[in-house]
Amino acid sequence: MIRTPWRRVAALLLPVALLATLLTVVSEVASSGSRSASAATTSGFQAGNIVSDQTFFNSGSMSAAQIQSFLASKVVTCQSGRTCLKDFSQTTSSKAADAYCSGYTGRAGESAATILARVGQACGINPQVLLVTLQKEQGLVQSTGPSASAYTIAMGYACPDTAACDTQYYGFFNQIYAAARQFQVYAKNPTYFRYRAGFTNVIQYNPSASCGSASVYIANQATASLYNYTPYTPNAASLAAGYGSAPCGAYGNRNFYLYFMDYFGNPSDWLQSASFEGGTSVGWETTGGMTTATVKNTSSAKDGDYYLSATAPTSGGTILQTAARTSTASEQATGVVWLRAGSGTVTGRIILWGLGVKNESVAQAYTVGTTWTAVTVALPFTTAHTSTRLQVSSLSPGVRLDVDDASLTFGAQPPKQNLLTNGSFEQGIAPWDGGNGQMNKVASTDPRFVLDGSRFGAVNTTVAGRSVAQSIAIPATANQQYTFTIFVRTSDSRKPYVGRLALWALDGTTPVNRTTSFSAVNSGWTKVSTTVDTGTTRATRLKAEVYLGTLTTSLWLDKASVSPNLLDQGSFETGTTPWSRSSSVVNWARYTGTGLPDGSWFLQANSSTAGTSLAQDAPLKPLRGSTYTASVWVRGSSTAPVKGRLALWSFGAAASAASVPFTTTSSWTRVEVQIPIGTADVTGLRVEVYLDTVGSTVSIDSAQLY
Repeated sequence: MIRTPWRRVAALLLPVALLATLLTVVSEVASSGSRSASAATTSGFQAGNIVSDQTFFNSGSMSAAQIQSFLASKVVTCQSGRTCLKDFSQTTSSKAADAYCSGYTGRAGESAATILARVGQACGINPQVLLVTLQKEQGLVQSTGPSASAYTIAMGYACPDTAACDTQYYGFFNQIYAAARQFQVYAKNPTYFRYRAGFTNVIQYNPSASCGSASVYIANQATASLYNYTPYTPNAASLAAGYGSAPCGAYGNRNFYLYFMDYFGNPSDWLQSASFEGGTSVGWETTGGMTTATVKNTSSAKDGDYYLSATAPTSGGTILQTAARTSTASEQATGVVWLRAGSGTVTGRIILWGLGVKNESVAQAYTVGTTWTAVTVALPFTTAHTSTRLQVSSLSPGVRLDVDDASLTFGAQPPKQNLLTNGSFEQGIAPWDGGNGQMNKVASTDPRFVLDGSRFGAVNTTVAGRSVAQSIAIPATANQQYTFTIFVRTSDSRKPYVGRLALWALDGTTPVNRTTSFSAVNSGWTKVSTTVDTGTTRATRLKAEVYLGTLTTSLWLDKASVSPNLLDQGSFETGTTPWSRSSSVVNWARYTGTGLPDGSWFLQANSSTAGTSLAQDAPLKPLRGSTYTASVWVRGSSTAPVKGRLALWSFGAAASAASVPFTTTSSWTRVEVQIPIGTADVTGLRVEVYLDTVGSTVSIDSAQLY
């Protein structure tokens, strides 16, 4: 193997304040572990674009369960007396939030999979990047008999070639967290490091200068980060050797590419000629008479030196590229294309297609001016596909459309936000049915009263106690909350319509339900919600039900949803993890009680400093156009009301936040805030409760994100 002394050189470029963070070094393994006969080749390796930013910073690409399944697939049987990565666990320590990571709350007995997923989310790094680095450094992913030292310096962090490893970074968790954080240090301080995106960099083939070097234009920050972590580029012999060795070879970045290809597909993008560098548009096709030309203009290109100029002679001309990749129904494809009008504006659509036995697609309309604008489209697959197509159409004939820096990436779908089928009655009334006897029910198309889409449900009965309902299968998960929300309105302008909303958790040890009474009026739609907690019943079915209380009058229904709570320990039934405190001055403790909004436990918190908070992050990549709701129940006392705020944050390339203030009373009060997802670049959400009254205690229960 080759061990590199590069970190001392890189440190010379940094201010003193950052020196302490730059102790990483890479152990480049020429070959480690067994591989399949169909191992990846280096034919698509691009020295300046080893991994795309979209891939590198996609922290929601894999859940802990998906990582565990992946690790189990790589090692079936572990050697006696050894602990393989799929079986490894340890107690983790807490890490304070800083400019690079959002912090980490330590837990006892965390599996390697959970550590990788949580660190990836905390530091905004793709867990797949961490897995591949573990493999290229110590062979941990595929090893059937890893040594203790392999875990001690798992990522090669703080182990310079010319000195002993720094013991403060010993340990699997410490290595994972420190390396992930370091990748963000590179990204947030690019000018402090030797290798920079957007520049031609001279990179050695080997620690020995006599082996020569290459001039590499680094196309993105992710690739620059890899070179700052492992400062060598493979020579032609190293590339030709696949996973093998070669004279004057260095293998860290080559192996990163190969292992990523073998494990997850092309890390640098599934598109060819994504930025049209070198004047090539190989892989792209045109339809509708679209004429194209690559243009070299470094000062004008969005990425690199080139971009593509495309003009449609008639409305609907397109450029497209099809990526041959087998995808599953649990995945989501995301396409990003930077567009610019040659003059005036260009309108059109970006379309993503899942192709195979059954095709599906999604389109995103755009209007762009003469400034580069990123257009993003995401397609959550509902069935398997053999290929995915990214298509850019222009609806502005004769006007030049410039295209650059396109990407097509794949990852896990966000959790399903609405478990109901046909919640807005767009497909008629089914599968809504009589939940407690039959009644009259239709899907109305009266445009004067529609709330969502083009239809709404209308029901009435002459028999008291009748209901309309829909059942949903759910996994048997303890202490999982679900919220049933529906909008109601009455056809009678003379009097309100009274009824009840119920959500049942059924087919477990004991049926449980929660109900909310409502009064609907004719003048507008009223939102009604109720939440049920499965507790320890291991329920496997939900029943969302609307009881009809007013006879012979029609009740109108629209925009119904049943959403799982995306927060852990929202009601603090078994602990506070994974909630975290922004500062040690926040005091908190769990208490039992009766008459609570949910369950039998709640949290009390206070702080000696205004503006401190408690929060929980939810790692997911939500769909553009969706809206997420955070809610929490709060209570103070009649003598000491507490002021605070409930905030909902989105993270990613375009972070945003929304908050609402609250003042507690001696009764439980529900506080709610919503945030729309306006971009497909969001990689996570955070629910945060701010404490703005010093020294006063607030009670908190039934926190939800849905």
